[in-house]
Amino acid sequence: MKTNDSGEMFAYYDKRAAEYDDIYQGKAPGIPEPNVYKEDVEKIVKIAADFGRGHLIDIGCGTGYWLPHYSRNCSEITLVDQSRRMLVECQKRVNALHLDMDVHYIEGNFLEVDFSSGVFESAVVAFVVSHLTKEISEFFFDKLRKILKPGANVLWIDGSWSHIRKRHRIKSGPQKRALKNGQAFTIFKRYFDKHDIESAVEENSLVLDSIYFGDVFFAAQTSLGH
Repeated sequence: MKTNDSGEMFAYYDKRAAEYDDIYQGKAPGIPEPNVYKEDVEKIVKIAADFGRGHLIDIGCGTGYWLPHYSRNCSEITLVDQSRRMLVECQKRVNALHLDMDVHYIEGNFLEVDFSSGVFESAVVAFVVSHLTKEISEFFFDKLRKILKPGANVLWIDGSWSHIRKRHRIKSGPQKRALKNGQAFTIFKRYFDKHDIESAVEENSLVLDSIYFGDVFFAAQTSLGH
């Protein structure tokens, strides 16, 4: 996605693809509270298992971590990520599932890829909006609404701004990240409190149906009006 440091951020996630899922198991977490990562993931897995219908688009799909849980509810899936290495990991997960449906892979920046209007009945947006400035996120949601069918559902998963997070991170701005080999990167990242989530949903013409707000992650189920 386009941000002030999009080149460095892309390099970070591309090189991190093989170790990306570690965070979901509480390994090498961004804050030294591994159990809260596991707890939030368990809650969101249950949410994802009840989400999805029709042709679903997963924007910034990464390794496809949530895909095994929502895939059984869909008839077709489109996976979008800018990182080829992430898509390779994602395809491994898809192959292991032996899905009886069409699965499409798009390597590219969602903001720059051309999509037809009104194609998708549901969408997963995980850890994407937090890398966009407020201005760019408005463009992101505008494009998202255009490619969705009326009444479509959106599952937005991202990072929570909580009392635990405050001990270790700043709420918004350049943030340091490192790989297991010690290679360091600076990326743009922002976190969301409940008010931020509610405001973003309302400002981008979505309806907030439900929200799980954990110490490190949240999952907001939203919908597009008819």
